[in-house]
Amino acid sequence: MVQYTLMSQGTLPIRTASKDILARAMAMEDITVEHRADAQTAYFDTKNRVLCLPVWKSMDNHLYDMLVGHEVSHALHTPTDGWQDFVGEGKGAAMRHMFINCVEDARIERQIKDKFPGLRRDFASAYKSLHERDLFEIAGKDISDLPLIDRLNLEFKLGLFGLVDVPFSAEEKPYVKRMAETTTFEEVMALAEELYDRQVEEDKQKQQEQQEQNGEGLPIPSNGEGEEGEGSAAGSGEDSEDSDDAGSGAGGLGDDETTEDGQNSDGSGNESGEDSGGSMDDDTDDGESADSQDGENGQAGDGLDYSDYENNVDAAGSTQRSFERGLEDLRDEKSDGPQYRTLPNSILENIVVDWKTIGNLWNSHEAHMGNGSDPDRDRHYREARAEHEAELRTFLSKSKPTVMQMVQHFQMKQAADAAKKTSIAKSGVLDTTSMINYRWSEDIFVKNEVHADGKNHGCVIFVDWSGSMAGILKDTVEQLLVLTEFCQKAGIPFDVYAFSSNIYIDDTSIDRYSDEYNTILEEAQQRKQWTETREDNIHPHTFQLYQMLSSQMNARQYKTAVSNLYHLTNAIHGYRAHVPSCLSLGCTPLNEAVWAALDIVPEFQRANGIQIVNTIVLSDGEGHSMGLRGYYSRESVILRDQKSQRTYQVPKTNWGETDTLLTLLKDRTGCNAIGIRLHDSKNLKNLRYTFWCDGTVDMSKDFEAACAEYKKQNFTTIPNSGYDEYFIVKGDLKVEFDALDNLDDDASFTRLKNAFMKGNSSKKASRVIANRIIDIIAA
Repeated sequence: MVQYTLMSQGTLPIRTASKDILARAMAMEDITVEHRADAQTAYFDTKNRVLCLPVWKSMDNHLYDMLVGHEVSHALHTPTDGWQDFVGEGKGAAMRHMFINCVEDARIERQIKDKFPGLRRDFASAYKSLHERDLFEIAGKDISDLPLIDRLNLEFKLGLFGLVDVPFSAEEKPYVKRMAETTTFEEVMALAEELYDRQVEEDKQKQQEQQEQNGEGLPIPSNGEGEEGEGSAAGSGEDSEDSDDAGSGAGGLGDDETTEDGQNSDGSGNESGEDSGGSMDDDTDDGESADSQDGENGQAGDGLDYSDYENNVDAAGSTQRSFERGLEDLRDEKSDGPQYRTLPNSILENIVVDWKTIGNLWNSHEAHMGNGSDPDRDRHYREARAEHEAELRTFLSKSKPTVMQMVQHFQMKQAADAAKKTSIAKSGVLDTTSMINYRWSEDIFVKNEVHADGKNHGCVIFVDWSGSMAGILKDTVEQLLVLTEFCQKAGIPFDVYAFSSNIYIDDTSIDRYSDEYNTILEEAQQRKQWTETREDNIHPHTFQLYQMLSSQMNARQYKTAVSNLYHLTNAIHGYRAHVPSCLSLGCTPLNEAVWAALDIVPEFQRANGIQIVNTIVLSDGEGHSMGLRGYYSRESVILRDQKSQRTYQVPKTNWGETDTLLTLLKDRTGCNAIGIRLHDSKNLKNLRYTFWCDGTVDMSKDFEAACAEYKKQNFTTIPNSGYDEYFIVKGDLKVEFDALDNLDDDASFTRLKNAFMKGNSSKKASRVIANRIIDIIAA
């Protein structure tokens, strides 16, 4: 199943499942990749090996791949510790942070592109897109006037791809070379610190030049307005003629110090003693004043705190700050997801009730029904069993020709496939009979037939044992028995499981409708544990898999199991039916059955030496949710398989959870998934908007064709599902063997003719399940 993350309107969806694979490939390990709407930025959890990416909007594939590559390279090459000492806290920390980010970005992007050259095109296309959006905020600016760190940043993000022409002086070019050759994070730290110190000195020099232009040793009003008492000229207290033209300084007071009453040492200042407009009024985190040159990294030019730095578009490193802020703006803050769910491992010994246990259950039930405590009940039970036994013998007898025909069809198909795989190979040994023809023929070597190894198949069949199946259960089981009889004759391994919400209880004497039964059921549910405990796993409902039939049974065991199943099928929907209570009909844990198949199918393969398993599901509808999605919720849910490290986006449909689990089953086990949906209506009208409407493509013609096929043959196929093939079959379709069985002895020729023609069509359609599966398993 392809996983998508939908971006804002007007943009194409991103296939995030493929991005997950890309990230894992670049990381060279099976890291977990998550796309979270609540993530402020991308980060890598080194302990749990989780790469978290924000949910972005207005994103194309090149830009997405560039950002994934950028963050993966950070995860691989940027240490989590060590840079904090350089960045520090308080004044100047933001600027120092931008310096180290600029240098480190150049290193990690170069390293990821060297490791995966295919990313170069993505980086070029992505930075072109970002430049066109003016993410670096350089539109209308003269690049040559930008600080060195910003020109270096632009050179390695835009200049490398010919998007801008970044000028450097002869004195600055060595820095370009060094930035292009950094290999270790220690080299990045050293270069960032050197560039930062250089910038501090330049800021000092510019500040001194500005002060000299406004009067040597005088502070510079921060608001550019030389009002009386606020940053006025020499301590006379009189207005300066140039006060209205005084510029604003970014570096604070320079070398001047303030007295305790707020006056400058030269006598200027505010009479109230409050801070004049010429200094920053915020203190550093460690309590030192804003105009102090001491403290952490206390150079001049270091006096911008985080908030001031954010608002100063001319500060060194502003292009990197704009870049990072622009990426944050690309986050889709209105996204509702995705939410991640981790698929837990099942505990099969608590889920599967094997055929031996069921056999013992029936033995106990037989003993209970014949203990003489209720003669009328015992007599009724014996009569029902005898009636069902006779009916079963008749059914199996009539089905023998059909089963043998199916076996013949299977063998012929296998032989045809084997012939296709047969080739003729020269052995390299001379054929003494043909070698006399060497003058006119080069065909003088002995030839061998080479037969490609065929693949052997098996079937794991899951049957819906829910209350909604009551009316069609007998017809379904008869179709199932035709298939298992065929598997017996053809030597194909098989297992048949009934999935039910009823917990196994070994005491058959307890009435299902009694309080005692409910008490025992509650206790059993509390004891059962279906999954390995995990904090973020999904939560299967109470369910059980009853192994009704298996090719592991010998002939006697199989015959007894078929008899028990046939009696169960006929008696189960009767009021207070005389069957084991736990084998009665319940709810529809279809999703739980597919989840359990993730472990059942590989075990079946190992036990029987099977290469290809055909997983067949017979059900009449959807199962209840295991917690993977809410049908009416906008929440996007992604299922994570902890074994394969794959992720699957769960569609927001009634059957989306089942489709997701089926896709996971096929991916993990390589099985064929075949669905048989049993439909109890004469037409498909009520299913039109369930399976033949995807909201984007007009499927009306497909629906009309499916309706015609269903009307004519009593079955059709369902498009766009998690199954390899998904059939919808008329639920009460009986297995027909002889079209003339029910005709009177004196029936007219016309009635005989019509019955024969109609019967042949019905006979063919009634075996569609078995015949179609034969085509699949013989391939």
